[in-house]
Amino acid sequence: EDEVSLYVGIPFCPTRCAYCSFVSADVGRTLKLLEPYLDALLEEIDALGRILERTGKGLRTFYMGGGTPTTLSAVQLDRLLTRCREVLPLEGCTEYTVEAGRPDTIDRAKLEVLKGHGVGRISINPQTLEDHVLRAIGRKHAAGDIRAANDLARSVGFDCINMDLIAGLPQDSCEGFRRSLEGVLEMEPENVPIHTLALKKGSTLMERGGSLPSGAEVAEMLDFSREILIRRGYRPYYLYRQKNIAGNFENVGYAELDKAGIYNILIMEEKQTILAAGAGASTKILLKDPIRTDSGKEINLVRCENVKNIMEYIDRVDEMIERKGEWLWR
Repeated sequence: EDEVSLYVGIPFCPTRCAYCSFVSADVGRTLKLLEPYLDALLEEIDALGRILERTGKGLRTFYMGGGTPTTLSAVQLDRLLTRCREVLPLEGCTEYTVEAGRPDTIDRAKLEVLKGHGVGRISINPQTLEDHVLRAIGRKHAAGDIRAANDLARSVGFDCINMDLIAGLPQDSCEGFRRSLEGVLEMEPENVPIHTLALKKGSTLMERGGSLPSGAEVAEMLDFSREILIRRGYRPYYLYRQKNIAGNFENVGYAELDKAGIYNILIMEEKQTILAAGAGASTKILLKDPIRTDSGKEINLVRCENVKNIMEYIDRVDEMIERKGEWLWR
């Protein structure tokens, strides 16, 4: 009861993936917004720090996602993480995660900043190791860049790396998915979530379509992933479905023993308040005493959504802070 977790959102990516509907901006077109966004984000983090201090809450887990947080420069990452250390109760934080995500945003300087601030878990997310599939989903890097980024992260000292794959991507095949998973396992990541492609409203793939594997092929990909991952010592620890997901299948997170992501469990199980800062970030506040809605329904969890548009967030950050504060002071 004396702990919460924190999500910090960086809604920028080097390019937008064809399957993506997340709140994210192509940094090539929105570079001028990076600094003003960071200023607003730090203002919200400062406010959350004050709230946590007054309520006596500590942070159990810290998770920075996106978008792609490593779209920020090493200097910007250092500024952000330094402020977090200064204003947030991170002394008892048991898990510190940052999504590095795209290998075309990773360099030694950024990884050293993350490591220097105590980040223990990072993501380097291939989605596929088939170069033609990477091109089909709008990635501007090759499979070799993923391997190089992983080698670099290991050399900096990261010993908990997450690598996502997606079953059902355009122009992929069962054979291609097998090669991708086997290639990922050669890099020995501690976490391997296997997602199933979901056609999301607002994504390029939903609007333009594409050549997608059949439901039977996706089922074969998922069966293969379960079999090989369990055989290699990974165990499933979370599962969830999304709307319009291929074959009505699911997303499953696999991890080595004692490497499961605590934040992932908390966000799924809704057993702890998750504070969220940044454009499009969603705070989940677990109420000590349930309340009744106007319709008579009893609830014990309240969601506070930050606005998705980056410019709006910058202009209205004070409103985002006030909205959460109304519930957090209870």
